[in-house]
Amino acid sequence: MSELPAGALEVVSRIEALLDEGRRLTEGPGGLGVDDATYALKETERRYLPDTLSAYLDIPPSQRDAAAAEMLVGQLTLLEKATGQRLAALAATSRTTQAANGAFLSDRFGPAESLPNAPDVKPAEGPSRTLVARFFSQLDDAAATDPQALITVAAEKFSKLFPRLTTVKRGLFGGPPRAIMLDVPRGDHVLRYALGAARSGIEASVTKVVRGVALRTEICDIGEWLRGLFEDVSAYVERDRSTRELLTSFFAR
Repeated sequence: MSELPAGALEVVSRIEALLDEGRRLTEGPGGLGVDDATYALKETERRYLPDTLSAYLDIPPSQRDAAAAEMLVGQLTLLEKATGQRLAALAATSRTTQAANGAFLSDRFGPAESLPNAPDVKPAEGPSRTLVARFFSQLDDAAATDPQALITVAAEKFSKLFPRLTTVKRGLFGGPPRAIMLDVPRGDHVLRYALGAARSGIEASVTKVVRGVALRTEICDIGEWLRGLFEDVSAYVERDRSTRELLTSFFAR
């Protein structure tokens, strides 16, 4: 459970949602160039938000009174408003860029109505993504036959192929796995994919963790959980050579 007061968690969740939108605008090949708004958003994620949370968490728990909580919420509210302002500036730039790009394409190729339809072509998957897809197909099979067995299968396979990312929880005296967590690095934060036994069967969740602080947890169904994990693990394998080699050797046997 987070050590932050409830009011602060709500504001942090909204700031994180704004930063997620900003990241999509600024990252990747088509990302916007660095300007004041872009820099402010990156610094908010890298420094301003974590430092604001750390300043509160550095206070001994017994001394975190209502005044400290109120001060934290006030600072977070300021960050939220500033982040929203910067995101609006980026959106205006994106709309201008979109209009200019449309004018360029029309001038270069002519109206879309004058061109023939493109043939249907299935995109080829990269080597890393293909390896991860083969690995995840085994998890899909387990989830389809017995969702409870998915925890056991996932614990065994992830522990073997992604030991640095995986934590397995068992009962007090051992026995079969009761829960599994995978901390997948993603830029300046970590996404914690958790799968555990619950009264209703199993529960899947994803938590965003920044500098060891859990900021936001979303409960999702198993299919959505597997799809999200597949995308993030694929990106991780693409970046991490040793994991890619381990996965390659696993399927080469």
